[in-house]
Amino acid sequence: MFLLEREPDMLVEMDEPTIVATWENRAQIIEIMSSARTVSQEIQNLWNRSGGTGRLSQENTDRLVELLREIGDLNEKLLGLA
Repeated sequence: MFLLEREPDMLVEMDEPTIVATWENRAQIIEIMSSARTVSQEIQNLWNRSGGTGRLSQENTDRLVELLREIGDLNEKLLGLA
């Protein structure tokens, strides 16, 4: 006979603030998400141009770095709404 002992559920606390959507910041959140979708699509286009090899031209690599910065900026904007 086997006895299984279950660990008590542990509450994990996160230091990150919770984003609250209100009527006041709804337009900002939609704008941020729209921008994120555009950045995501452009990253996908860069990947497609690489032929799936992951090798990018210097120009495309530079653009990828810019896009990653944009993602960071969008994240900061979103966290600023908390």
